[in-house]
Amino acid sequence: MPDVRDPFDDLRRPVVPLAPRPEFAASLRRRLQEEIEMTGTTTSRQVHGDLAMVHLRVGDADRAIAFFGALFGWEAERVLFDEHVSHYTINTAMTIRLLDDPDAPPIVPNYAVADVPAAIAAVDAAGGRVTEAEPAPDGGGWARGVDDQGLPWLAYRPGRRYEHAAPTHGATGEVGLVFIRADVATAESFYGAVLGWDFTRAHPGSFYFDTVERVGVFDEAAAFGTAVEPSATLYVSVDALAPVLARVEELGGTAGEPAQDMGPYFSAVCTDDQGTTFGVMSAVLE
Repeated sequence: MPDVRDPFDDLRRPVVPLAPRPEFAASLRRRLQEEIEMTGTTTSRQVHGDLAMVHLRVGDADRAIAFFGALFGWEAERVLFDEHVSHYTINTAMTIRLLDDPDAPPIVPNYAVADVPAAIAAVDAAGGRVTEAEPAPDGGGWARGVDDQGLPWLAYRPGRRYEHAAPTHGATGEVGLVFIRADVATAESFYGAVLGWDFTRAHPGSFYFDTVERVGVFDEAAAFGTAVEPSATLYVSVDALAPVLARVEELGGTAGEPAQDMGPYFSAVCTDDQGTTFGVMSAVLE
């Protein structure tokens, strides 16, 4: 009797792993992020007080996405609203909005909140100001304004999903830190009441306070003994600092001098080719 081939032999052969196409991997990553409401590079769900998005004011938004696309590999969806162009990144773990409105603040951190009407009430009670809001009866919606030191904020309850083209590759620069310079005692009172933040010193002698992931507050008055000039700067996290600084110059921007003044991180403040200020940070210099 001739030998009969066992049909299960094919199933016993070792499986050779295949790398997925980059566009498929990027699209899958984005879908997973949306499904579990990821922020940053963590797998935790957005909770009340988390940083959820960052708005960065630029000159010409189309020119800005060309610059940041070349620098950080950002891909974005172009949106025209109220005669202003925005580009919303679609291949970063946290969305960055590049906005060309000259009346907008230089940077607006967007925070996830559980209940927008409750956040609005908390802002008023804490001495801040709501300048525009669309709260929903179910607790959703959004609101924007300034805190009691004049720093801008936007709060919303995540959940709405918008269709956009799938990204074709991953980004090389992600939101690393929103660095806030302010009076810490005042900030702790306001953001503790509104967003439930706990302020923790980076180390006992530091003037830098950790709050929530990717947000830090620097006590400028205590550190320098001068009047506080509240401000916020977006720092983009990269694999290594020096190559990115060189690329900033190649693209027509201005790269600041690297320093190690953020704990284990090297950082530098730069401008793009239109004068937009942003920071770059990395645990690796070269």
